[in-house]
Amino acid sequence: MKIVWDRRSLISMGLAGWEDMDCNLNHCKFASMTIEDANRLLISSLSGIFDEREAASISSLVMERMTLMPKSLRVQHKTESFTIKQEELFHYYLAELLKFRPVQYVLGEAWFGPYPFYVDENVLIPRPETEELVDWLLEDSIVRVPGAFVLDIGTGSGCIPVYLKKKRKDFKVSGLDISDEALEIAKKNSRVNEVNIDFFICDIRDPQQRSQLNKMDLIISNPPYIPEKQKEFLDKHVKDFEPSLALFVPDEDPILFYKIIGDIAIQKLLPGGAVFLEIHHDFSKEIMEWYENNGFSLELKKDISGNNRMIKAFI
Repeated sequence: MKIVWDRRSLISMGLAGWEDMDCNLNHCKFASMTIEDANRLLISSLSGIFDEREAASISSLVMERMTLMPKSLRVQHKTESFTIKQEELFHYYLAELLKFRPVQYVLGEAWFGPYPFYVDENVLIPRPETEELVDWLLEDSIVRVPGAFVLDIGTGSGCIPVYLKKKRKDFKVSGLDISDEALEIAKKNSRVNEVNIDFFICDIRDPQQRSQLNKMDLIISNPPYIPEKQKEFLDKHVKDFEPSLALFVPDEDPILFYKIIGDIAIQKLLPGGAVFLEIHHDFSKEIMEWYENNGFSLELKKDISGNNRMIKAFI
């Protein structure tokens, strides 16, 4: 049996020394742990800190990375033993997960739609609600005009602009962020997914910097929107590992970034343009009032859980 290890993913995690696990199992040194043993150990260990469903989901992601097999094949090969290298990597993954480190950071990979993205603690982990936002933009009538100029504000991993460019090659897509580290990751993900996107650094809180932005047809953003006072109520794997810069806003002004993005839209949107925003459902009323008071028409959309989660704003 031949296991072909994903060397690029291992290198991206800083585990380049593991790539020699690409080997014929007849010539590898075996450990005593089988695929079935590893899966059971993962689930039992993680069940102490996650609910049963989440523990099983995390275990499945790890086992798929470990074996490069879907679940159906892992069941067929459950009695096969790990090599010593595999078992060492398995214990590394487990130790990191038991620190509450998100599995996406442990594996160095998250999926957004059908596309893989490298992620680490410098960027948010892409979430299904954001995918809904991007799909809404793509389905909207305004995007039927070819060659639209699109700006993603707070691009992070680059998942939004990469997804957009993969779906609409005619779009001219840019992404900005305040973090150099995040922009390096976004650039890396655009290369891996073979799309050309203009990423650049910008602090939109600075009026001078945002005044230098080019005109655009569409703005899309999932900005920071969690008040600092709510931090203590978040799950440990979120508040201790995901970047605070991308999560939190001042308690005294929780819609700060929505107002700044609205000001950018007023100054920079081309005629017929629109803004697509992911929002905090607790502040949907305040956000909508601000946009309406500043001359925008609005559409509100709920997420799959029934929460007010997205708005489209246009003048």
